[in-house]
Amino acid sequence: MSSLVINKEQFDKDGYVLVKNVFSHQEIDQFRSLVQEQYEIDKAAKLDYTIANRAISARFIHGDLLSKEKLYPLVLNENILTIARTILGTNDIIYFRDSTYQIGTGFRGFHRDNIDRENLNGPDWNGDYTLIRLGVYLQNHKDYSGGLKIKKGSHKQADGEVVFIDNEEGDVVLWSLKTIHSGNAVRLKWFPNFSINTAGKESLVPSFLKKEQQKERISLFMTFGVRSSHLDYYIKEYMMKRQNVRDHLESCEVVPKALETALDRKIEVFKYQFD
Repeated sequence: MSSLVINKEQFDKDGYVLVKNVFSHQEIDQFRSLVQEQYEIDKAAKLDYTIANRAISARFIHGDLLSKEKLYPLVLNENILTIARTILGTNDIIYFRDSTYQIGTGFRGFHRDNIDRENLNGPDWNGDYTLIRLGVYLQNHKDYSGGLKIKKGSHKQADGEVVFIDNEEGDVVLWSLKTIHSGNAVRLKWFPNFSINTAGKESLVPSFLKKEQQKERISLFMTFGVRSSHLDYYIKEYMMKRQNVRDHLESCEVVPKALETALDRKIEVFKYQFD
């Protein structure tokens, strides 16, 4: 039986939850090594790319995590699946190839990940929403910059109080796709819980004022859901319609062993058919 403390009540109330001590420090060190190994493979295959923006140093990768020989076990890790099943309230969860990893500093700016981001009367806001994102950060963001900020309760309303997620190595954070959040958060040295809420201004903070990360930032993200109108809507309007997402999916095949593992652990992997 899992010893994880997974607070579904907090997730339902606030739109996010932090699960402590999901992985050991040894496992985090191993993940960091595997990411670097996978990056060299992806770079050789010309699957890596960068964004022409001075505030963004991240190296991004085409292809979801189940297409990565070194990294697919993380998506199908028993602790990850236990967390997803607990928060979604069912064992019958589905993975629909919405996942990635990145190395370095990526985008900042508050946003939602769902389809009806601005229209709070849209289909996403009807009934219980059934898509969640998990973030595995391979370094401490409780004491350093580079982590996640959340607008508490914004999965139920237009806005909310800004809180920093105090994740340490080995923790996993998850949030509803409807929750307003911002990545790569800057923590100030003397006011570490003061949030600069404009992405442009946050990116202009000089290094001597920031609590700079001691390790290179590595993060992995994966999304799970359940069969529902919300999932159908997301796949139709986001996964199928956005050309960059289609390119992301079509660039790599799922590792056969990953499909075998998913079947063994009773995880449905959505199969796309593109014209």
